Amino acid sequence: MKKFLATFLAVALVAVACCVFASAEDTNLALNKSYTTIGIYTEEGAAAPSYPDEDGKTLTDGVKAPAETGFGDAVWVGFNKNDAAMKENGEVAVITVNLGAASSVSKFAAEFFEDSASGIGVPSKVEFFYSADGENWTSAGEGVKSGEGSVGEYTLTLDNAVNATFVKAEMTCGSGTWIFVSEFEAFGTAGTGTTDESETESETESEAASSAAPAESSAAATSSTNSSTPSTSDAGIFAVVVLAVVAVIGAAVVVKKRA
Repeated sequence: MKKFLATFLAVALVAVACCVFASAEDTNLALNKSYTTIGIYTEEGAAAPSYPDEDGKTLTDGVKAPAETGFGDAVWVGFNKNDAAMKENGEVAVITVNLGAASSVSKFAAEFFEDSASGIGVPSKVEFFYSADGENWTSAGEGVKSGEGSVGEYTLTLDNAVNATFVKAEMTCGSGTWIFVSEFEAFGTAGTGTTDESETESETESEAASSAAPAESSAAATSSTNSSTPSTSDAGIFAVVVLAVVAVIGAAVVVKKRA
């Protein structure tokens, strides 16, 4: 019985520790981080984009599209190949996120909307990159498309995590004129320290030739859901400490009784 108790406490401690570390690795490092873009489209003569990035936060706010959605939902940001900067970039839209500190990144993901009748297509290719300084980039690889219906994702899971302070998604325009994105995520383990965002050049949006925007959806925009995985490291560490204390006390009791 004494051996069983000691073994049980040790196993419980290891199990909780594994859960804590797994949770840390699953943290969305891009959540609420600042970013720059290329390709968000503003029609000629318009004061604002047709499908805007609300307050420069939509693409990393953790809010992804609900199962039933239309392109009129504010969760979507509209990139268009007729945007001047996107034209100059070979019809490739870009989202560049500053993670704030050197971090270990093991997975990338970006969510898209498709409505071919409205000229909204999924990218023909989504390639993810990482960088230590925001200037010199290394390709992590191309994402794999998944999902059914109008909402889908491009994801890339790495065999070996990479060290990055900046991450980037390059989205090549496919058959449609528009690319609609709701969220760009990078998962892994956060580093410490901060970066000076003033050191990175902001990629500015330019107005382009007029292009027919998709007609506004007649259906009311549905409420969106927050799907980001919150960091549970603090609570998990506390749990490990508590179990460690219990394990020590249990072991002490067993030793005392044997004595």
